[in-house]
This record gives sequence, structure tokens and C-alpha cells, in this order.
Amino acid sequence: MKNKAVKFKVKIFISLFIIINAAFCPSASLILAQEPGSAIEESEEKISLDLRGVDIIELFKLLSMKTGLTIVPHPGVTGRVSIFLNNVRFEDVLDILLVTYGLAADRRGNIINIMTSSQYYNLYGKKYEEKREIASFKLKYAEPANVFNALSQLKSDIGKIIVDEASATVILLDIPERLELMGEMIRQLDQVLDTEVMSLQYADAKEIEEQVSKLLTTGPGEVAVDERSNKLMVMELPEKMKRIKRMVRAFDEEPSQVLIEASIIEVSLTKKFERGVDWEKILRAVKDLDFVGSFSLGLTSDRQEVSVGTVARDSYTVILQMLEAYGRTSILSEPRIAAVNNKEAKILVGSREAYITSTMTTGETATTTAENIEYVDVGVKLSVTPSVSRDDFVIMTIKPEVSSVRTYLESDLGSRIPIVDTSEAETVVKVKDGAMIMIAGLTKKRDVVAKESTPILGKIPVVNWLFSKETIGEDTAGHTELIIFITPHIISGNVMIPKDEVPLDLTLKKPIKGFKNDD
Repeated sequence: MKNKAVKFKVKIFISLFIIINAAFCPSASLILAQEPGSAIEESEEKISLDLRGVDIIELFKLLSMKTGLTIVPHPGVTGRVSIFLNNVRFEDVLDILLVTYGLAADRRGNIINIMTSSQYYNLYGKKYEEKREIASFKLKYAEPANVFNALSQLKSDIGKIIVDEASATVILLDIPERLELMGEMIRQLDQVLDTEVMSLQYADAKEIEEQVSKLLTTGPGEVAVDERSNKLMVMELPEKMKRIKRMVRAFDEEPSQVLIEASIIEVSLTKKFERGVDWEKILRAVKDLDFVGSFSLGLTSDRQEVSVGTVARDSYTVILQMLEAYGRTSILSEPRIAAVNNKEAKILVGSREAYITSTMTTGETATTTAENIEYVDVGVKLSVTPSVSRDDFVIMTIKPEVSSVRTYLESDLGSRIPIVDTSEAETVVKVKDGAMIMIAGLTKKRDVVAKESTPILGKIPVVNWLFSKETIGEDTAGHTELIIFITPHIISGNVMIPKDEVPLDLTLKKPIKGFKNDD
């Protein structure tokens, strides 16, 4: 009851003070954010003041009641105060009063002695070294919170930044050098923001957003993305907006495209050349054939070597004719595919082997079996990732893969699962636009079966197996070699090269004069 009576008397005193002060100075008002209590916590208690022409001694009395601190103004501390602050810490209020009115403070625990600078010198024999100055800015366009974040990186260790959101006012306490720097920053930030809506034609708006965000001014700068229309909306200061627009224009260029012509040739090698084509011999015969290197393909036991080189288009038919000496040559595929710069293109020449997987589910009364059809790609797979340079060269990452079904694994439920042998590799080649690349040495073994039967009797159903037999052909060892020719053409997105402009003469003519494989 006694504490309640004390609080009631304090409230009466404050009310009487405001009434009396208003009678002598009608323009003065005071707003206290919290009830009077114990010593103020620096990070918790906030004070709001709206004072015009109030006696400074009376202000210190109210602050003492508000914070629970003992504030002792010395004789000579006189004058009237006009100040407006909203939700400000007591320590900041005290700093503003000291700097603005040329006062000094000596704090010992919960007792603060307030005196003039000359009184401080006479008492302690030294000057009150308050090097800070005060500056106030009224913001027109910028958000106070954004300005606060930007200025926090510029202030000195003894500097303070006080922001009033309601009135868009920023008060700075700091040394003169930092005040000048922060003032210039406020002038730069307190401008009307430019707003630009940028429609992108080629680049992805979500990816460009990440790049734009790195250039935005901390605080006022904003970027928004509409993925549906592939547009960017950017709000930024005028000077920064110019840089952002230049960057977006540079990134939104039409990407180069590469038309990839491929020709996949299979040579069914005779038994004499089952180890593969002698490319060194062909190299000596064809002057325009230039091998750039070789590498091992996959992890197979025979460690077959794959060779990569370039060849002139005029020598293409010559090479095909030479291959006829090693076995029967056939063209498996002539795919043409366009790929965007730095995007992968895939080519498959083969088949999709299907197999069934079963899933058994056991319930309380019955067991159910669900079957799913799975697929695996078998044959010749080729993936090419082109990268166009500014000197009309194309850097291609080439990944050839050769696979075949070796056997089938039969499950307990009767499902046949293919066991696939795969050989793969990866290489990077740099060639001129329109130059032809040759990849050779992709060999594999394939059983070539010959079927013999007795005329008429071999065609009778049920018993025909008695009059026929299957054997491995004597003239063919069952080895094949794949040769892949790749020609990149740099094209634009709206222009395609007609097929007849880049012909591939695949007609095999008579053997090249002077080239034999008898030795």
C-alpha cells in the first residue's frame, strides 16, 4: 500500500509539473514512455520527448524520476531546452543534451553530475574532451531504417545514430570527419528511386536476379522477379540503376547455337583385322587427317584405345573408301541436332531394352504382385556439349558410350533382366567452326551367326531343327568398329542451315588407288 501511495504522489507531481509548465510555456510537452522505476537498462527503457522552451533543470528532474538515477545539475547549468525525440535511450538523450548545450557530465555509479565545461575544468584541472558534434537530417524519400543500416558501417566507435521512424529524422553524434562522411551518404540515399521493368528475351530472370542483387544499394535497392513473363522489376538510386541496366543488357544477349552434324559408321571387321583399323596407315595415306590424341575407353580388360582427330571434309569420302578394305562398311545414323551454347546435346543410336520388375505386397489375407516395366538404353550414345568462343572456334566436350546386352539374368519370378556391357569415355576438343572431328577405335565383339539348312526339309515346322544348324561365320570374326564424324556449325537462333548446303557424300566408290591391306 505504501508503494502504491508513493507512485500515486509521483504521478500527481508530474501532472502538476506539466500543468504549471504549460501555463508558463504553452509550447512545451513531455511524453514518458514507461512508468518511473529503478535504474534504467541501456538496451530496454526508451524515452519520448517533445519539448519547446522547457527549463533544463526541470528536464533533468524528470529524467531522474524516469530512470531512477540521481542527476545533480551544478549551479551555472541554466537555460531552456527545445528537443524532440521519440523512443530514444536515456544514454542517447544525455549525449544529445551535453553536445547541444556545451555541458559536461561526471558519472559515478547511479549518480550523474551535470556541469558546464568551465566548471568541469576548474574541478578536475582538465578539459571535458567531448570531440563529438551533432547533426540532424530530415529524410524526404529514404526509409529511416535503411539509412540507419547504411550509416552503421560508417560511424566511429564513439559515434551514435538515432533514428525517429515517425518523423523520418536521423540524428548523428560523432566526430566531425565522420559526420561529414555520413552526411554525404544520407544525401546520396535520400533520393527518389528509379523504377525499371526489364523484359528479358534470352536470359532467365531468376538467374539474373542473383547478379542484380549483388549490385543493389544496401537498404533502398530492391529487385522482384515475375517468372511467368520473365521480367525483372528493379528499384534503385539513379546512378546505380545505370550500371544495373548495362549489366542486364550484357547478360541478355542471344545465345549462340551450334548445329551438330554427326555420321556414325560401323565397320564389320574381317577376321584378319579383328584387332581394329590400322589408323596409322590411314594417317600416312591421308594428308589432311590429323590425330590430336588417344585415350583408353572404359574399364574393359582389353583397354582399347580411342583416337580423336580432325579431318578435312574433302577427305571424308576417301577415308570411307579406305575402310572398305577392312570389312563391310555401313552407315548406322546421320543425326543432325542443334544445341544452345554450353548446353548438352544427346544422340542415341540403338534400342531401349525393356525388362519387368515385380513388387510383392503381403496382406492379411492375400499376397499381391505388381509389375513395372523398366528401360535401359543400349547401343551407341553420344553426348556433345559445345562452347562457342569469340574467335569462331568451338570447344566441345564429347562423351561417347558403346553398350550391348551381354546376357540376361532371370529372376525367381521369371523376369529377364538384361546385363549390359558398357564402355565410355570423355574428351575435350577445340576446332574451327565447320571443321570435322573423327572419333575412332570404338570396337566391340558381336557374334555373327550363319544358318545352314537342308532344302525343303529345313523349312518343315517342328522337325526343321533336325535338318539345320547355326555356326559362327568363318569369314567374319564378329568384331565391329565404330567411327563417329562430328562437324559443328555456329548458327544463330533464327537461321538454320539447309541440309543441301552441308552435304556429306557417303557414296562408297572404287578403292583408292595404291591403298591395299594385303601386307
